[in-house]
Amino acid sequence: MAGQEDSTKTSKGRESQKNRTRKALVAAAGELVRGGKQPTVSEVAEAAGISRATAYRYFPTQEMLWAEVALFAVGGPLFGAAAAGVSVAEAVGQLVRRVGIWSFENEQPLRTILRLSLDPGTGVRRPGHRVEWIAEALAPARHEMEPGVYERLTKSLALTMGIDPVVVMKDIAGATREEALDALEWSARALVEAALARRPERNVRGRSPAPGAAAGSRGSDRRPDS
Repeated sequence: MAGQEDSTKTSKGRESQKNRTRKALVAAAGELVRGGKQPTVSEVAEAAGISRATAYRYFPTQEMLWAEVALFAVGGPLFGAAAAGVSVAEAVGQLVRRVGIWSFENEQPLRTILRLSLDPGTGVRRPGHRVEWIAEALAPARHEMEPGVYERLTKSLALTMGIDPVVVMKDIAGATREEALDALEWSARALVEAALARRPERNVRGRSPAPGAAAGSRGSDRRPDS
C-alpha cells in the first residue's frame, strides 16, 4: 500500500514538473513574440533556461510552439448570459457579434491555430467554446423547438462564430470588419427566428409527427380549388 502511495506521489510530481516546464517555455516564447521576434525552439529554450533537448521534447517543431503561444495569448472569451427581457434571437445575435469582435481582435493567432488544426500531424486541437455558448443562449427557447430543428440550428449557428467566418468574410466575400459583423449577426438572428417560427405540432397521441407528415396531411384535406 505504501509503495502504491509513493508511486502516485512520484507520478504527480513528474506531471507537475512537466506542466511547469511547458509553461516556462510558453511564457518565454510569448515574451519574445511580444518583443517582435519569431523565436525558434532553441532560442526559447535559452530564454527559459531549459535545455534544448528538453524543449524539443515538448515542441518538436517551431509551428507547434507558436500554436501553443497563440492559444496562451488568445485564451478563451467568457460571455455571460444575455440581459433579462432580451429575446433569444436578440441574445444570439449579440453573442455572435461579441464573438466576431473578439475573433477580429485576435485574428492572427486564431488563423495560426486554424491552419495548424487542419494538419492532424501537429496535434493541435481547437477547444470548441462556441458549442457551449450556443447551447446557453438557446436554453430559454429549447422547449419551443422540435429536437431535429434544434440540432440543425445549433450546428448552423456554429458557422457564424470563430475565426472560420472571419476568414470567409475577409478573404472570399471581401467584407470590411463592420460589414462582416453585421452580416454574421443578421444571419444568426435569421436562423433563430426561422427555427422558432416552426412551432412543434402534436398529433392525436400527443407526439410530434414525423417530418413532412403534418404538411402531407394538411395537403390531403384541402380542396383542389382552395
